[in-house]
Amino acid sequence: MRNWQKATARDVRDSFLAFGRKIRKKELEIGRMHYALGLAHGVRQAIHCGYDKLVAVELGVAAGSGLLSLCQAAEYFRNEFGMDIRVYGFDSAAGLPELAGYKDHPEVWWEGQFKMPDPEELRAKLPAFAKLLIGDVGDTITEFESEIADYQLGFIVVDLDFYSSTTRAMKIFEMNPLRYVPALPLYMDDTEVLISQNPWCGEELAIQEFNNNHEFRKIERKSHFWAIHNFYVCHVLDHPVRTGETRPRLPFEIRAF
Repeated sequence: MRNWQKATARDVRDSFLAFGRKIRKKELEIGRMHYALGLAHGVRQAIHCGYDKLVAVELGVAAGSGLLSLCQAAEYFRNEFGMDIRVYGFDSAAGLPELAGYKDHPEVWWEGQFKMPDPEELRAKLPAFAKLLIGDVGDTITEFESEIADYQLGFIVVDLDFYSSTTRAMKIFEMNPLRYVPALPLYMDDTEVLISQNPWCGEELAIQEFNNNHEFRKIERKSHFWAIHNFYVCHVLDHPVRTGETRPRLPFEIRAF
């Protein structure tokens, strides 16, 4: 559907329903299923809003398999819809930082774990539309908004393990509302799989504190109805589409697929 600018709401719905069926049945394999489905929800919102430039992000790259998987999904949607989709990976390359107490789950992780073997080797594997940013995630995100000035964030993977690291990265959800799709899809990697993960530690605590401190940005875990592993949404409640200031190109009745 490269000519999506002329597509009807039914055309778009049917196209994404078909995509969802194919990827769940593994008839279409474009990297990790939860990455592909999460990005698809960002792409669909872009179509409804009339955007043609999107950014997908992975926070916490480690050896790079997830980032390469995200690039695979982005390449599919670039070709399918003719969109300019960029991919960014954020990592210190030094592994997990110093632990900051029980909230960082020291029973599970330790300092230096998940060190990136060779950043330059990983960069050489990335397509032209992808970029690896090395440094403390709290610092590199600060300059990120100016780099994507003409784009909308369409999907974010948060895989930082620690509460302390995730908290520092939450500023990625504090940009100008026009830098996002209205309901930003998220994959939060470390939330409920392990028996010791809980709402008082790790990414779950970081989400709770973020929601308490922000009136117009709220991160919500989506129910199993959506059938995407660890699927969350950051509601950009001050986005012009969500305040009623701007009407989307197509009705924003977007359901699971």
